[in-house]
Amino acid sequence: MAIFHQDAFFWRLINLTRSLSTETDKWKLFSSILNECQQITHCDGATLYLLEEDEAGPRLDYAMIQNNSLGLSQKFCEPGQSALTPIQIHDTDSDNNQTHSIAAYCALQGKSVCVEDVYSSNQFNISGIKSFDDLFDYRTRSVLSVPIIKPNKRVLGVIQLVNPQNPLSGTVAHYSDSQISVIEALAALLATILESAKLEHAEGELLVRLSQPKQTDAIFERVLDEAMRATKADGGTIYWFRQDAPARLEFVALKNSSLNLSYSALESATQDIAPLLLTENGEPNLQNVATFTAISKQVVNIDDAYNNTTFDFSGMRNFDQQYNYHSKSFLSVPLLNHAQEVIGVMQLINARNTFTQEIIPFSPTLEPLVNGLASYAAMTLENDMLVHGQPDQPQTRSGAGQK
Repeated sequence: MAIFHQDAFFWRLINLTRSLSTETDKWKLFSSILNECQQITHCDGATLYLLEEDEAGPRLDYAMIQNNSLGLSQKFCEPGQSALTPIQIHDTDSDNNQTHSIAAYCALQGKSVCVEDVYSSNQFNISGIKSFDDLFDYRTRSVLSVPIIKPNKRVLGVIQLVNPQNPLSGTVAHYSDSQISVIEALAALLATILESAKLEHAEGELLVRLSQPKQTDAIFERVLDEAMRATKADGGTIYWFRQDAPARLEFVALKNSSLNLSYSALESATQDIAPLLLTENGEPNLQNVATFTAISKQVVNIDDAYNNTTFDFSGMRNFDQQYNYHSKSFLSVPLLNHAQEVIGVMQLINARNTFTQEIIPFSPTLEPLVNGLASYAAMTLENDMLVHGQPDQPQTRSGAGQK
């Protein structure tokens, strides 16, 4: 096999990054990435899977397939368009590889998987590979699956390459360590571009859904639903700012998926929830995360509340004890109106890994999306109350930066 020059590739990667960073056609982007992977490894085929999720759980959908010997180059614009069945990711807690396909195991573990001969190995479930081979009269041998993964370990999909060939003899070869390293670099590049595109798409969808007319109380719930969906949060709370003495944040909505809780300010269950005072003994209350967010107008992202010494989490500990819960990661975001005045605070709790459901930190890359959602929601809520003449409309806080 021809010698693979890793240094030359990285210069090539720099040029590729420049060209792909401005590519607006995702199919050209996908094709360029797969072409590059095939040129680097001399592999016969390449498949791009994208991670999707619905009520049935996470799955890998076919996005694009390329295969030289089959003369195949196909994109799948809609889920289910492919004759090949999407890869459902079941048994996420199972350590038995045989329950997973190679691509699914790669996504679950967040690391590359290389199998020299899939038919001689009993490590994985290869029913999907067999279906492909039967459908196209093909023989898959060597497989390399590489996760499309962000630095925060969030998996967006998988690149799978099959049958690397010796460019001189045309026989099936093996993937070298250096080839695997550069394919991982390409996958990381694709992850960055995909994440940016997903955020833009999500922002557009959120604006459409939030623009639909609804009652104020329903807007609170919709805002929480959308924020929790976007961040994979297990729970969320919205506080409303009241300026009449004492200045405070009042609870108006709470949701928690694993506890099956969903309360609004109109329900009697919320009456015992004490407001959060913005001042204590004449000084700004910067000990509570929500009040700090309201006073400073800053987004606060906390990986582990129980190991945090900056804020007072006694209220959280009481909640956890009462409901046998464990709060860990927090994202606290100010609700800012058109004048950039705080009219409330949204708190999200316990971001979860899509596959394992373990609690993870909130991704900093999602903060702009949540911040934009919070601001748009604040303006929508304020306009709704003004239009409908709500007698108990929110107050605003224009002061900021007290620390």
